[in-house]
Amino acid sequence: MRNVADTPIKSDADERQVEELARELARRLRGMKSRQELTDYAVSMLRDSAEEAHQEEQARQSVDRAAQIGSLNTVAFGLPLAVIGLVLCATGILAGPGLIILGVAVLMVVYGMAAAIFTRPRNKPGDKAAM
Repeated sequence: MRNVADTPIKSDADERQVEELARELARRLRGMKSRQELTDYAVSMLRDSAEEAHQEEQARQSVDRAAQIGSLNTVAFGLPLAVIGLVLCATGILAGPGLIILGVAVLMVVYGMAAAIFTRPRNKPGDKAAM
């Protein structure tokens, strides 16, 4: 757990470090011939880095959300299974196995729908919006 009192000190130190790095970069770029191209390159690298950090944060949140909800989506698994069962039933020769697979698919879809209706994830007071 983070200590709230340490946050301003850490952010001040981070800001100073970023300012020092920016000054050092500017000082080195001043002495180079292709200063404008290198400056544009440095800015694009910083943007890419910020986007990657944002994507990593989103991926972490998605993993956390999936862990809370559960990773097996029975509706998504049951629908293709139902199609396979219907195709087997349509052949006539494999109607028995087709009916069994179709029955399993129906049970999975019904279970998935019931789970989606009755077990909604609860939002914590700190959450921004409903998922």
